[in-house]
Amino acid sequence: MRTTRSRLNKGFSLEDRLAGATQSYEPNPSGWRGRWSQWAPHEGSRVDAYQHVVLDLGCGKGEYTVECAAARPDTLFVGIDVDGVCVVRCAERAIAQGVTNAVFVFNEEDRDLSDFFAEGELSAILLNFPTPFPKKKKAPLRLTYLDRLMAYRPLLAKGAPLRLRTDSMPMHEFSLTQLELAGYELLWNTDDVRSLFPEEPWSGYEQKLVAQGASVHGFAAVAGPEPEAVQQTAPLSLVSYLPDDLEDMEYVPHGMQGCVRNMRGRNRNRRARGLPEWKKPIV
Repeated sequence: MRTTRSRLNKGFSLEDRLAGATQSYEPNPSGWRGRWSQWAPHEGSRVDAYQHVVLDLGCGKGEYTVECAAARPDTLFVGIDVDGVCVVRCAERAIAQGVTNAVFVFNEEDRDLSDFFAEGELSAILLNFPTPFPKKKKAPLRLTYLDRLMAYRPLLAKGAPLRLRTDSMPMHEFSLTQLELAGYELLWNTDDVRSLFPEEPWSGYEQKLVAQGASVHGFAAVAGPEPEAVQQTAPLSLVSYLPDDLEDMEYVPHGMQGCVRNMRGRNRNRRARGLPEWKKPIV
């Protein structure tokens, strides 16, 4: 499998590119913990603090982050990603578009967000098309996994939303189970985010998937009373959240094409042999 770096031009230096993008790249995010509302590059803290700080977690190439920041100059948008190439492209995009209220952080080691943000510091957390990691063993890597949702709670200001957008119906359904376990309360929940927010910025990734037939599933939720016991009880494989009739699926979520193709083939073979269809496991 080709990695992001394997697709880069020969001679590409991530370190040099990041060093040249410090107007919108923050190499020391821990140093701003508790005072992101005053973030400014180079010259130090702002005199006029931002009214809100919004985290775009898993910001990808940054189209959505930068456009949101351009539309809300009173808000600092902090984009975080584990892919350094994505981060440098985000920062360069913000600089090229003259957007000064978007800053990007490279979190290569997937450090705990409490290292970067203080209690109640965030006005919102955005999860835009996060990697679904369909397999059970990788469930803890999902940004809506129970342990992660619990870690977000203290960082969010009172009433501040956690917002998900995804092309993956199974990821959406799994995330709803995790919200309940982590004590979040839904503000809205839909299988067509675009119909609710038609004027929202698009990312290149969203445009590509919608062109392939995807709907944008999503929700917004706030932290409710903290659960008395935090225990993972939901099925962890995203296969468990696929519909029973796979043949009727007009769009197969990104990352699950091979799995669905194999399951459909298995059922066709069973039908041809006069056997009942194979049922997906609940795991």
